Amino acid sequence: MLLGLLGYLLSSPIHATELKYSPISLEHYLDLVRQSNAYINGASLDVQTAIANKEAQSLYQFSPSVSYARGAYQNQTPYTPYNTPASSTYGLSLTIEGWGKRSAREKLAQAQTDASAVQLEKTRTTVELNALNTYIDTLRLGLLLRTYNATLAKLKPMQATAKTADAERFLNTQKTATEKDLSFSALNLLNYSGDALQDLPYPKGNLDFPAQEYNPEELIAQAQSQRIEILSLQSSIDIAEKNVTLTTKNRNVNVYPYISQTRTPQYQYSNGVSYTIPASPLGPSQTLTNSGTTYRAQNQITAGITIPIPINDYLQSADIVSAANQKLQYEMQLRDLKVQVRVQVLQAFMQYKSARESLLTAQKAYETSIKDPNKNPLMAIMDTRDKEGDLLDAKTNHLKALINLWRQSGNYSVPTL
Repeated sequence: MLLGLLGYLLSSPIHATELKYSPISLEHYLDLVRQSNAYINGASLDVQTAIANKEAQSLYQFSPSVSYARGAYQNQTPYTPYNTPASSTYGLSLTIEGWGKRSAREKLAQAQTDASAVQLEKTRTTVELNALNTYIDTLRLGLLLRTYNATLAKLKPMQATAKTADAERFLNTQKTATEKDLSFSALNLLNYSGDALQDLPYPKGNLDFPAQEYNPEELIAQAQSQRIEILSLQSSIDIAEKNVTLTTKNRNVNVYPYISQTRTPQYQYSNGVSYTIPASPLGPSQTLTNSGTTYRAQNQITAGITIPIPINDYLQSADIVSAANQKLQYEMQLRDLKVQVRVQVLQAFMQYKSARESLLTAQKAYETSIKDPNKNPLMAIMDTRDKEGDLLDAKTNHLKALINLWRQSGNYSVPTL
């Protein structure tokens, strides 16, 4: 069963897929990551959304509304004839915001916009760091593969013996394993660049970077003012502070002025009253009917204002307490974060010192293997390759430790490889 499964995997389309490499520099690769990574682009869209929201929140909220009424209409009349006027009423009402609401809302939206920009930078640096470490790992494998090829080339002119055959077999085994690791690591590079790359990226450059000297206290001071986590929490405090102001200003009542106009056309009003004049020597009796009253067209204007009485606001302060406590929570988190940042910088500094010492030791061992090689040519070649492999590992660890120290200190530069 295991043999059948292995045969299936080796003959599957995934295994048969041809992997094509394309050389790419670190600078070019990171540019593609910044342009094509979905997380970075999503955070950029959040910034645009915040900017649009800020423009909306900066507007005065008049909320005007118009109304129209026609009537009155009656489906029953008290007597005949009975006539009522058909009046038309036009109304306009609007809202005048309470004092300070608009400016407080605008400042809160601006703080949210600034926080979105910080979040974009945080997302970018996080993705960039993961992509950078993966690039370094892939570059190390490419350089390691080069050492195996160079060592095999040195063994070819040598006389074929059992030891040289064992050495070649060992090197070829390590070379095959490294090639697979290289393909796997190169595939990981595609995880950060969206669909910008079609071929497997093959890193260019080397891992040479000079050892650095730093003052840890200076790094701590820099980290506590420039670390993206510090800036993100400070932006949260700023938002919370602006929210406290807005919560307070929201207690200022809105007023609602209105104006209306009623137009009534001319109409004839008749109440149907009749009068009878009895007969007299002067003439016979007569019945007189009141023709009613003619009312001219009328135009009436009404103006007024509605002012709420916020009794509940004077009886409780839960909203203000909640907003103020949110700000206090962020401030306590910032205090603790600065302590954590100090610890993280010191730990990263210790790791870098260790990696720097390991680099110097590996460099010296490699130089010694070249200046004072083993008397046995085969042993000298294999020893030099081992020391070169150790040096590549030391360079990789040194570079990663340096980048980690930079990041922990609030320095988001990218080394030149």
